[in-house]
Amino acid sequence: MRKLKWILVVILSITLIFGIQFETKAASATSYTMTMNAKGRYVRTQDAYLPDKTITSLGLSNPQDMMFGLNDLLYIADTGNRRIVVYNTKNGTVHQIITHPDFGQPKGIFISSRGIYVADSTANTVFWFETDGTYIRQYDRPTTPSYADPNYNPNKVVVDNRGNLYIHGDGVKDGIIQLSNSGEFLGYFTSNKVQLSLTQQIYKFLFTEEQFENFASRDPQTFSSLFIDKNSMVYTTTMGTYRNAIKKHNTQGGNIFANSRTFSFTDATDIYVDEQGIIYASMQTGTIFVYTADGDFIFNFGASNNLENQINPNISGLFTKLASLSVDSKGNIWTLDDSKNFVQSFVPTEYALKIYEALNLYNSRQYDQSIQVWNEVLRLNQMSVIAHDNIAKTYLQQERYEDAMHHFELAGNRTGYSEAYWEVRNVDIQAALGVLIIGLLVFLVTSKTLQIINHRTQKITLIMTPVKSFFDRKIIKDIFYIFRVMRHPMDSFYEIKKGHRATLTSALILYFILFLVYLNFSINKGFIYQFVAAEDMDLSAIVIGFFSITLALIISNYLDTSIHDGLGGIKQIFIMFIYAVGPLMVALLSTTMLSFVLTYNEVFFLDLLMFIGIGWSFVNIFLGIIEIHDYTAKQTIKSLLMTVLFTIIIAVVIIILVMMWEQLYMFLEALIKEVIRNVIS
Repeated sequence: MRKLKWILVVILSITLIFGIQFETKAASATSYTMTMNAKGRYVRTQDAYLPDKTITSLGLSNPQDMMFGLNDLLYIADTGNRRIVVYNTKNGTVHQIITHPDFGQPKGIFISSRGIYVADSTANTVFWFETDGTYIRQYDRPTTPSYADPNYNPNKVVVDNRGNLYIHGDGVKDGIIQLSNSGEFLGYFTSNKVQLSLTQQIYKFLFTEEQFENFASRDPQTFSSLFIDKNSMVYTTTMGTYRNAIKKHNTQGGNIFANSRTFSFTDATDIYVDEQGIIYASMQTGTIFVYTADGDFIFNFGASNNLENQINPNISGLFTKLASLSVDSKGNIWTLDDSKNFVQSFVPTEYALKIYEALNLYNSRQYDQSIQVWNEVLRLNQMSVIAHDNIAKTYLQQERYEDAMHHFELAGNRTGYSEAYWEVRNVDIQAALGVLIIGLLVFLVTSKTLQIINHRTQKITLIMTPVKSFFDRKIIKDIFYIFRVMRHPMDSFYEIKKGHRATLTSALILYFILFLVYLNFSINKGFIYQFVAAEDMDLSAIVIGFFSITLALIISNYLDTSIHDGLGGIKQIFIMFIYAVGPLMVALLSTTMLSFVLTYNEVFFLDLLMFIGIGWSFVNIFLGIIEIHDYTAKQTIKSLLMTVLFTIIIAVVIIILVMMWEQLYMFLEALIKEVIRNVIS
C-alpha cells in the first residue's frame, strides 16, 4: 500500500509540473480578434495571432519604418538616432548598423535585390546602399521643370523590378512621385481624389467656382504609406478616411479595390504584402487589419493601451502608437511602436494559418484541397464568412452552382449568389421549357374541348354557377372594384363619391390586405434583395409605422380639406385613399414574387415596377382628391402639400409626447424606487 501511495504521489507531482510548464510557455491574446459576419456586423472570432517577442533593448528613438530582408534580417529606420538598425530575428542580436553623415531623419526604408533605399525627409533625399551598407548614390529633388511642387521631403519609398522609385513626400499633394533608376522624374503615379464634406458640397452648389476656390480648400488627402509587391503592384494607405483607405493600384494608378470589401479604420499608417499576396495594414491606434489578395477583409486584432490600460500600460501586444509592420518568412508579424520605441512580434494561430493555406490552395487552383482546408476552418468557426465565401467561389469554379448558392447565402454574398443562381435558373428553364410547351398545348386543347362540351350540354355552366354566384356578391365585387379604379380612376371615384360602389367594409378589407402585402414585402423578399433579415427587424416598428403614416395622411387630408371647403368626409377620403393605392399594392406583391426569380442583373425591372406603382398610385390620389373634394388641379396641389405638412407636424408632436412620456416614466420609476428604498431602510 505504501508503494502504491508513493507511486500516486510521483504521478501527481509530474502531472502538476508538466501542467505548470505548459501554462508558462503558452501565450494568450491580449486583444480580441474581430471580423465581419454575414450580416455585415463587427463581431469577435477566434484568436488569429498571439503576442510573442517584445524587444526593448535596441535603443531605438522614434523609429518610423521597418522591413525584412534576406535571412529574416529586420531593417529598422531608427529616425531619432539617424541610423538604420539591422536586427537578426533568428538569434536576437544586432547584425549591423548603417549610417551616413548626411542622414537627417531617415523615415522610410525599402529592401530589394538592388539594395537598401532610405527615404530621409530632413535631408530631402533618398539614399541608396548596397545590402552590406555601402553607399551607392542618392536621389535628390527633381530639377526638371515638369516637377513644379515646392515640396519633396521623402518619408516613404518603394522600388519596382525595373529600379523605378515611388516616393511619398510630406506635403506633396499631387500624389506619389515616380523616378527612374537614373533619377529622372517620370511623373506622378497616383493621387487621392478630392472628397468634399457635406458643408463643402452645399457651398459648391451655392457659390461660383471662383468663390468656392477662395472659400474652401480642395486639396486631396495625402498618403500615409506605400508598398510594392513582387509583381511590382503598388499599395497605399491614407489616413483620415475609412473609405478606400487601403488601395491596390493598377499600372495606371487606379484603385483595384474600389468595389471590394476593404474595411478599415481612419488611421492607417503602414501596409505590407507577403509572398502569398496576403495584405497587412497597421492603424496608429494599434489595430492590425488583414485582407485577401482581392482586398476582402479577413480579420483584425490588436489594440491601444492608451485608454483601457492606464494602470498597466506595458501589456504585450498593445501599442501606444503603431507606426509600421512587416512579416518574416515564417508568417510572423513584426510591429514597431514609435512612441514606446519597441518592436513587437506576433505568431499566427492554427485558425489564421488554415485560412492562409486555403487561400493559397484556391489561388493555385487546387480547388478540392482548398475545400478540405476551408472545412477545417469551419470546424474552428462554423460561421466563418471568408470560409463559406471561398467554398462558394470554389463550387462556382467547379460548376456546382446549387452548393455555391448555399454557401454564398451563409456568407451574405449576394453578388456571388446572384451569379450562381443565374446558372441554376438557366438550367431549370432549359429543363422546364419542354414541359411548359406541352402543358400549354394540353391547356389549349382542354379549353377548346370543354367549350365544345359546354356548347352541347351546358354542364360546364351548371358546374361554374356556384363559383359565379360567389363572385356576384356585393362585398366581393366591391373588393375587386379596385382594378376598375386602376383603369378608370375619375369615373370610379365619382361612383365612390356618390356611394354607388365600394363600402367602408370593403375598404377596410383592402386596407388589411395592403398591410399584409407591405409586411410580406418588408420581411420576405428573395435573398438577393432582402438586405435585412426578418429576425433582425423590429416588427412592432413596421406595424406601427405603416398604420400611423397611412392614417396620419388620411387624417391630415381631412383636416386640410375641412378648412378649405372640401366636400369629402373622412369616410370618403379613407375609401378613396385605399382604392387609389391599388397599383402600389400590385407593385409590392409583384416585386416580392419576382425577387425570388430575378438576379442582380435584372434589378432594373424591380425598380421600374416600384416606380410605376408609386407614380400610378400618386396620380390616382391626385385625381381622387379632385373628384372627392371637387377641387381644381391648383387646389389639389396645395391640399397635397398641406397634407404632408400636417403629417410632419403630427409626427413631431407624437415624437415629443413619446419622449416626454419616457422621461416621466423614468422619473416616476426612480421616484418609486427611492421611496421603496427609504421605506425599507
